[in-house]
Amino acid sequence: MPDRSSQWFVGLMLITVGAAIPSLQAQENQPRPLNQAAPDKQKEEKLAYFRERLETLRLAAVGSPNKPFRFVADPVITFENPVSQMWDGYAFVWTDRGRPAAALKCYYHSLNKRWGRTFVSLATERIELVSDDKKLWTPQEAGLSFAPLPSGPPVAADARRRLTQMRDIARRFEMVDQWGLKDPTEWRLRLLPTPLHRYEAPDEEVVDGAMFGYIVNSPEALVLIEARKSEEGLAWHYAVARFTRFAVTVSLDGKQIADFPRLEAWPPTGVYFHDPVELPDYPFQRSAEPVAPKK
Repeated sequence: MPDRSSQWFVGLMLITVGAAIPSLQAQENQPRPLNQAAPDKQKEEKLAYFRERLETLRLAAVGSPNKPFRFVADPVITFENPVSQMWDGYAFVWTDRGRPAAALKCYYHSLNKRWGRTFVSLATERIELVSDDKKLWTPQEAGLSFAPLPSGPPVAADARRRLTQMRDIARRFEMVDQWGLKDPTEWRLRLLPTPLHRYEAPDEEVVDGAMFGYIVNSPEALVLIEARKSEEGLAWHYAVARFTRFAVTVSLDGKQIADFPRLEAWPPTGVYFHDPVELPDYPFQRSAEPVAPKK
């Protein structure tokens, strides 16, 4: 089974968790055309462009439209896939009193001149997304449910040790993705060791929590791991979610615990929803983009 260490894939995907990693080669002495913005400034402009369009969306629990969830303006990850002509990719989350309630992947697809937007519910209740006073996304069920973690270690008293524990727990999960539009291939998704999002949710007795991503060229599956208060003390709980239309199987300690089937449609009533938007005048189009190879 191929995994993300395959050499051919390294050059096709650029991923950053949390914030961009500066180039190892010094660039300050290289001349730059007058019409080319400084890289950092252009990144800020791109992010501001998408933020402006996302901050108008309102996500809330069904029946509580006046208590919108918080949109976290800083992306949890950035990504690009030059072969598929996917540029300027970002993932964001909305939180409900600390805990992630939904996640979004978005990117500019230069072949179709569209802004790809993929939403997935991470809420334990029904939610709805409103855009321009119209309901855009109305999942008919909760996005996920939590379960006690079997054979979990005693929850550490300090945050740094808990992070190490959560990373170790995340490694116990194996995600296999039937990846690809034509002739899907099994890919063992690679765990990003840095959590996409770290949180606490006092109203839900969550002392510490982390959301981990498992990737091909962007997160395809998510695991939420939480240390919760209980009558017996602190205990670990977990939940899993898809973040792709492709089929994903999830195993914990070698035992399959979830099987997400391939989706041939992703309506606004589903937990997973894809909603592309036409962007014919995207201001950050690249001057020379490679042509995707024919299959």
